[in-house]
Amino acid sequence: MNGLIKSIGQQLNIPITDTPDCVCRIIYSIAGQMALASLWDADNGYSSVSVIHFRERISQIMDAYKSICPETKGFLPDTNDSLANDIYNLYLRTGYFYHTSHRISPAAPKLSGYDGIILHRGSSPDADLYMSGLGLYSINKSESDSSVADMFGLQKQPLNQYFEELIVNGDWQEVQFPNDTEYLRLDPPFSSGYWNQKPEHDGRTSLARYGSPQKIYVFYRCINGLFLQKSIPEWIIKDYFYNSNGFYGEYRRISNALLNHYGTLPPHKATMFGNLVRFDLGYRLPPSEEDFLNLFSWPETYNYAEGKQPIFTRLLSKQLYPLFKCILTDIGYCIVEES
Repeated sequence: MNGLIKSIGQQLNIPITDTPDCVCRIIYSIAGQMALASLWDADNGYSSVSVIHFRERISQIMDAYKSICPETKGFLPDTNDSLANDIYNLYLRTGYFYHTSHRISPAAPKLSGYDGIILHRGSSPDADLYMSGLGLYSINKSESDSSVADMFGLQKQPLNQYFEELIVNGDWQEVQFPNDTEYLRLDPPFSSGYWNQKPEHDGRTSLARYGSPQKIYVFYRCINGLFLQKSIPEWIIKDYFYNSNGFYGEYRRISNALLNHYGTLPPHKATMFGNLVRFDLGYRLPPSEEDFLNLFSWPETYNYAEGKQPIFTRLLSKQLYPLFKCILTDIGYCIVEES
C-alpha cells in the first residue's frame, strides 16, 4: 500500500488491510473530507460556494489519488461524475450544508453522541476527526448537544407503536383500484421486488399505490371479496427528496412497520471481520435511516453506472457498529450477527 495512503487512513482511523478495496475506502473518505473542506473556499464576496465547485473538488481528489494508486484501476470508476453526485446528494440529505440556488455553505456545528462516540457535522476543516465512510466522528473528545435521532432526523417510535397509531386514524371506504395500482408484497421472498401487480385477498391490511406522475399511497384490505381503502395523510408519505421515478422512498417507513406487524420483515445481517463490519440489509430502510447508515459506511463497490449505486451491502468501522445496532434495534429492527 502506498505509504501516503496508509498514513492518511491511520489518521482517519480507517481499518487498514493490504488490499485494493481498502485503498478505495480511504480515497472515498478523503474525497468526502476534502469536499467538505471546500465549503470554506468562499470568496469574491460570497459566503457560499457553487455546487459545481463542491463536485469538482471530489473529482479532483479522486483523480489525484487514482494516479498514485494504480492498484485501484478497475475498482474505482474511470469517470467520477456518478460517485461525485452520490457523495454530494448524501451530504445534502444528511444536513452537512445549507443549500440555496446552485450554491451551498457549511452547516452550523452540531454534535451528537452515544457511548463515547461523538458524531460531528459542520466542523471546521482543520478539526482532528476520524471518518467512517463519509461521516465524521471522534472518541470521548466532546460533549454532545443533541441526540443522534434529532441530529439526523431518525425515527424515535418503535415500529409496532408507529403502525398502531397510524392505522387507527381514518375510515375505511369501498374502492375499485385503477389498472396501474401496485400492491405491497407482504410475504417473502422480496428479491423480485417490493410491489406486486396482484392484491392480497386474505384480509390483512397492506399498502397500495396508484396514480401518475405522483403516486397516491393508501392502506387497503379485502373483506369478503370487497376492497376497502383508508387514506394516508400526504405529510406522512411525503418525500422530501425525489429521484427520477418521482419519489425517494418515505413509504418504506410504513412498509417496514407493516411487515414487522405481520412478522415477515427480514432481519439485517452484521458480519464481523477484523475492524470492519459488513452490514447486509434484509429489507431497505426508510430514507433517513438508510442515509444515516450510508453516511457512516463505505459501499461494497465504487465502479457502477449512474443511478445504480449498490444499496444492500455496506461496510462500516467496528467502532461505530454498536451505535447503529442500538439505533436500529430500539426502533424494532432485527440484526443477526455473524463472525
